[in-house]
Amino acid sequence: MGKEPVRHGGRTVGYVTSAAYGHTIERPIAYAWLPAELAQPGTQVEISYFGRRVPAEVAAEPLYDPGMEKIRR
Repeated sequence: MGKEPVRHGGRTVGYVTSAAYGHTIERPIAYAWLPAELAQPGTQVEISYFGRRVPAEVAAEPLYDPGMEKIRR
C-alpha cells in the first residue's frame, strides 16, 4: 500500500514507498526509505502491515531472474 513503517531494533527507522509481487523471483518486494547504515544487503528488518510485523531482509539490486527460469515453470 505504501507508507508502512519499517522497524529495526524495536524502533521505526523508515517507511515503505512501494510494494508488489516479484513474479520472476517468486517473492514479495517492498522498496523503502532506510538510514544508510541499515541499507546493507542482509540487514533484517520488519514491516508493519495491518497490525502484523512481517520479517524482511534488505537485498542487493537488481532483483530479477536473468534466465527467466522461474517464470517458465
